[in-house]
Amino acid sequence: MAALNRHLISHYLPGAIVVAAGLAIALVAGTYPLGSLLRPGPGFFPMVVAVLLALLGLGVLGEAFAARRAAAPPQQPFPWRAVLCTCAAVLAFAFSVERIGFIPAACLLIAITAFAEPQRSWPRLAIVALFIAVFGSIVFIWGLGLPLNTFGAS
Repeated sequence: MAALNRHLISHYLPGAIVVAAGLAIALVAGTYPLGSLLRPGPGFFPMVVAVLLALLGLGVLGEAFAARRAAAPPQQPFPWRAVLCTCAAVLAFAFSVERIGFIPAACLLIAITAFAEPQRSWPRLAIVALFIAVFGSIVFIWGLGLPLNTFGAS
């Protein structure tokens, strides 16, 4: 019975949390004018993100449901290391992006997240971190005009 509860928590809970986050963001975004595709309002982008999050969460739930029907619950422990590293990485990014800039904060995010994986390739992670940092800068800072610096305090 304990293995079944662990299976339910470790497989269904992540999808349910993502769906709940998508619905919560949609509720808040619905209070702003959405506009149209040609003239999006301030609630348009958050609503799109909310719908995508909810769909992603439903996909995770569907995958968990299909895996449960296909095989017996796995006997693996809950991945606390991955959860803690991911939470720490997001917090580190949130607290450092305005102080050190987007590119160093994104690289810090990837470096902290890398500790969740026991076998990691630091050279490959450095390439991924640089790509994500530069691509994120192009999209969010230059493309969407977020008031952040690429390097240094905002």
